[in-house]
Amino acid sequence: MSSSIIQRSRYTPRNAKGLEGIIELEMTVVSDYLFVGSGKYDYYLVKSLENIEDLVEKALKGVIPDLSNYFSPKVYLMNKYSDGKIVIPGSTIKGMVRSRLELSIPGSCYIVDRRSDSPPSQTYIRIFKPDRNRRSDEFDPREYPNICPVCNLLGNMGLGSRVSFSDFVMTSGKTTYVNVHGSEFEVVTRGSKFIGKVVYHSLTQEEIGMILYGFGFRKGTEGKVQLLGRFKFSDRRFGRVKFMLKDPSLLKYLEAFMNKNKGKLRDFNEEW
Repeated sequence: MSSSIIQRSRYTPRNAKGLEGIIELEMTVVSDYLFVGSGKYDYYLVKSLENIEDLVEKALKGVIPDLSNYFSPKVYLMNKYSDGKIVIPGSTIKGMVRSRLELSIPGSCYIVDRRSDSPPSQTYIRIFKPDRNRRSDEFDPREYPNICPVCNLLGNMGLGSRVSFSDFVMTSGKTTYVNVHGSEFEVVTRGSKFIGKVVYHSLTQEEIGMILYGFGFRKGTEGKVQLLGRFKFSDRRFGRVKFMLKDPSLLKYLEAFMNKNKGKLRDFNEEW
């Protein structure tokens, strides 16, 4: 490991006095469905069974040679805690916020965009119009304070984040199963709500405002539509969410950030 990576943190204000606190948020699904996968799958019954033990016994004896008609195809599952609560991982929320900030703020890296294993969809390109010549996540810590403002806030390799994102836990709503391109997915439906928080330390007022901007806030406590989860660029039924800010007093920081960057920030209509 190079010395520059080891020493990056000394060129950032990790020990500088700044604002500390918590941003509490509620997320609402405003599209028909939202899917954020866990990488796990399961099956469910498609035919009612009065006596499953009898069915199993018949299957073992060969009386019923095939049980597949009684069960669904493989169903890809949402993220869940061990108690069954559905959650959106904090890393997913952070990735969403980071990608919006990287695309919005001049001079930022394209960390999220660069790490994608597949080429961007035409829908993504049409919405965000990314600068394909600005894909580097390389920076020299000795150039502080000219480090990418998003990296300085949310971290980079060898550079710690000053912001932590909790998981967003579902508090109300429904789940169902939807077939997409021949595969079954467990999804949450329109109106489902999640709560989560962001913990920050050693931030300026403008940096708190930057976080809020990344969540889609522009004026009031209700943010604009943001795209999240799988199928968001390929199926209009999926992936639209809005965030609500619990504490309206934080909006002064959003205003400070937007005033400081007036005329510089990019914005996007994600209602494609």
